[in-house]
Amino acid sequence: MTTKRSRSMWALGAVAVLASTAAIAPASALNGTDAPAQLNFTAKINVGDDVACTGVLVSQRWVLTAATCFAADGKPAAGKPAVATTVTVGRTDLTQTTAGGTRTAVELVPHASRDLVLVKLNTGIAGVKPVALAATPVTAGENVQAAGFGRTRTTWVPDTLHTGAFTADGDTTANVSLTASGDALVCQGDAGGPVLRTTGQTTELVAVTSRSWQGGCLGTPATETRTGAVATRTDDVRAWITSTATPVPGDMNGDNKPDLVAIEDTGKLWLYPGTGTGALGARVQIGSGGWSGASVTHRGDWTGDGVEDVVAVVAGELRVYPNRGDGTLAAPIKIGTMSTAARIVGVGDTDRDGQPDLVATYDDKLYRYKGTRGPAPAVAAPVLIGTGGWSQMTLTAPGDADKDGTVDLLARDTTDGVVRHYMGQTNGTFASWTEYGHGYTTTTRPLIAGAADANRDGIADMWATTDEGTLRFYKGGSSIHGPIDGPSVEVGTGGWGTIKSIS
Repeated sequence: MTTKRSRSMWALGAVAVLASTAAIAPASALNGTDAPAQLNFTAKINVGDDVACTGVLVSQRWVLTAATCFAADGKPAAGKPAVATTVTVGRTDLTQTTAGGTRTAVELVPHASRDLVLVKLNTGIAGVKPVALAATPVTAGENVQAAGFGRTRTTWVPDTLHTGAFTADGDTTANVSLTASGDALVCQGDAGGPVLRTTGQTTELVAVTSRSWQGGCLGTPATETRTGAVATRTDDVRAWITSTATPVPGDMNGDNKPDLVAIEDTGKLWLYPGTGTGALGARVQIGSGGWSGASVTHRGDWTGDGVEDVVAVVAGELRVYPNRGDGTLAAPIKIGTMSTAARIVGVGDTDRDGQPDLVATYDDKLYRYKGTRGPAPAVAAPVLIGTGGWSQMTLTAPGDADKDGTVDLLARDTTDGVVRHYMGQTNGTFASWTEYGHGYTTTTRPLIAGAADANRDGIADMWATTDEGTLRFYKGGSSIHGPIDGPSVEVGTGGWGTIKSIS
């Protein structure tokens, strides 16, 4: 559903709608009250210069809206939007610029059969909490709230988000019928806006607005008195939303495939984009020099914008290098000091508090640094979680290798070449180890790195360089003893002898 900013263009559309009453007209603004600030997950979408819609933030980098916002038939092409599109999120008043931000839409993922499309932003929105997704459909006569940036009874292009109260009735299809309470209306510009249920302190998304009669909306002929609307339910497509919008561990360039970061002997930092098969694409330089001897890791969104950042110990400083969204790095943020001999690994969220954490080895011990994400990322004071024998270990992060809901740790013992799997525990520590693999001596396999799920089969994997200057991908496997290293394949044919660090 779309909204034309030109009044004359909308007038033509209204005539066509009145001539054909067999279908409800597309609803492209909500007439109602000004929205509370906690609805700042609602987005204003501008498609080119003529079309505007509403949407809702479902993860830091993805907005859900109506597919008809991008194509009249509700079937926009997947991929880059055909028309330049901007999305503003985090502002219930569009005249203020201190919160949220405006981003460029870089990708569309339309649903196969519904008036729904996911819109990917060039960079995520930090500091705005995405909407919660309902798991159950609306009940008959359920009270809901809809929000939108569309026109009202008196204003063509409002600057503020408005809400309206409705009763909802769903059916076994994608449709949710909305009946206005009071003077609430769904008008031009509201397409894709959130329809919300509130239970106690929880507000969750049950549908997005799709189409309406628009009786009472500014520009609609007075003869049109119908105020009903139809929304598209979202509770039964949660898996589609989350599988698309949830960040993939290890992904740096935003293509949902885990990547490899490496330091070359020249001191340059390189990003090797994953292909989703365990192989790697053409490398991209993301650090021009000065990385020699640094300990580098990437696992976790430290700045709160929905993409993984690089964390490194450089010249005695513990730094976060914000990811610009494409894998390139912005200026570093110092979050602490640490010995240059320390080795760090971003293992993920060790204690399941929703924040990224680090582990580090120095002085022959293992420490956990509890992290805090946001525009000013931080770490807490270190907590000792391993008392001795860690100076001989090469650490790396596999993610949740055993699928028990906690992130794990891999450690290669350089004295015997055994790779140990330490199962994560909910308190942020790790259980006793089991063998993950053997034969990974520093001679035959100089460098190892957890690859997350690099081949996208649901099992943690690993990369390792060889004494022949190649790179091998180890497909993760499992057995009754837990995760094990599986068969390997060469994915880098040469030149890896110049690489001094991989993560």
